[in-house]
Amino acid sequence: MVENVDNLVLEQLRLIRSDIQKLDEKLSGRIGDLEAKVDGNTGILVALGRYLHDIDGRVEHIETKLGIEG
Repeated sequence: MVENVDNLVLEQLRLIRSDIQKLDEKLSGRIGDLEAKVDGNTGILVALGRYLHDIDGRVEHIETKLGIEG
């Protein structure tokens, strides 16, 4: 009787492990896609920040030349 219970428990654990592996396979691709999108968005934000910084520097330079305080 105990052996049957052990076998049932082991079978359930195998099924759970199998389900977890399937979920892991599905999610790993999606997570990789999300990471790539986040990296891309981060790059865009960094580039925009640098662009705004450059514009700010140019405006300050023009203000200095014109004698305007910012």
